[in-house]
Parts: sequence; structure tokens; C-alpha cells
Amino acid sequence: MVEIMILRAEKEVGMGCCGGICGEGLVEMKDEFSHHDEDRLRLGELYQELKEKHGDRVNISFLDPRNIIAIGFYFLKQTKQKNISILEGMNNFIFQMKYNAVFINGKHSEHEQDYDTLIEDML
Repeated sequence: MVEIMILRAEKEVGMGCCGGICGEGLVEMKDEFSHHDEDRLRLGELYQELKEKHGDRVNISFLDPRNIIAIGFYFLKQTKQKNISILEGMNNFIFQMKYNAVFINGKHSEHEQDYDTLIEDML
């Protein structure tokens, strides 16, 4: 099974990425994550597309980049399964943890056209 981790901002009032301060000033708490709505919609479509193409052969997890414990366990699991090296796992954990990042069996993929190729190579 291929394990895919997608990092996206969760819509939680009071848990803002910016602490309520975005752009030019204060943002009402209910609108705190509205600037991520387009990304969440696109990532939801990506989820549906991958599930439709690959079905039960993929396990997709959405995580907030602030959830460093779960992300750390993901990379630890991928290194133990020898999908990535320890150095690659540490590099991804330190430098690639950002909104909209997609990891396929621990490998960071920046381009949507690469997702299917990486998944097929790992099956």
C-alpha cells in the first residue's frame, strides 16, 4: 500500500496560522483561514482523483503542518520501511513541511503530474 500525506491548513477558529493577523491587519476569527479555502478545495479534488484512480491501493492522510508529532511518525515509518533514507526523512521534516506539500511514501512531490508515476512505481 502506498501512503500519501498531504499537508493542509485546518479550519479551526482560534488556531490560526497567523494568530489572527494576516496581510494588512487583524482578521476576524471566523475568517481566519479563508485565505486557504481555495487550496483546501483543490486538495480535496486531488484526494478524490487519487482515490478514484488507485482505490484501496493508497492510504491518504491530511495533516496540518503544525501537527509535527504525526508528521514525525509518518517520516519515521517511511524510513523504517526503507522507502526513504533517514537523511531524506530529516530533510523533508525540516525543509518541506509547508501547506499543500504532498508526500508519497515519504518522497516529496512538487508537481501533480508526478503523483501517478510515483504511485505506480511504488505499487
